[in-house]
Amino acid sequence: MQIIEQQAIRDQTSALVLDWAARREPPFTGETGEGFAEAITVAHLVADEGRVSLHRWIDAARRNGLSWTEIGNALGISKQAAQQRFKPAGIEGDFEGGEGEEIVRVGATAFNEMSILREEGRKGRELVRTGALTLVFRATAQSWEYQRRLGSRTMAAEMKRGGWIYVSSWLPFHYFKRQTSNA
Repeated sequence: MQIIEQQAIRDQTSALVLDWAARREPPFTGETGEGFAEAITVAHLVADEGRVSLHRWIDAARRNGLSWTEIGNALGISKQAAQQRFKPAGIEGDFEGGEGEEIVRVGATAFNEMSILREEGRKGRELVRTGALTLVFRATAQSWEYQRRLGSRTMAAEMKRGGWIYVSSWLPFHYFKRQTSNA
């Protein structure tokens, strides 16, 4: 990536906090101490979202064949440092629980999670929660179908009218489930 492209991205990122400051009522100018705590919170949210996004892109890159060496090179760190920093902690692969135990699928991203949900739903696995790169199921005797939606509380009410049960949210998505007629 060219230096000019890097600087443009840095400018856009810092503009998020500056835009917030300008739109705030009254606008935050930094001339007094008032508003700095909120500005810190906004900057923290931007940084936190950046970290989450980085982890998701690295996970997607790994699943698409990028090596830890290539990821380390992209970040300007060693292969070992990339692995230690970005490999999901304490998880070597998927965990298959016995009856009544949770089944944890790791490596779920916006790009592949709907296919994971379809596969697990056909096996009778009910989604019980979501997390960073993780879908957690429990075995049932019923098949399940799932939907992932962007939207507001109004959308959740519409989904409920359609027989969908809210499971959880993992920004920017909301996850819903319902039993299917074929087991």
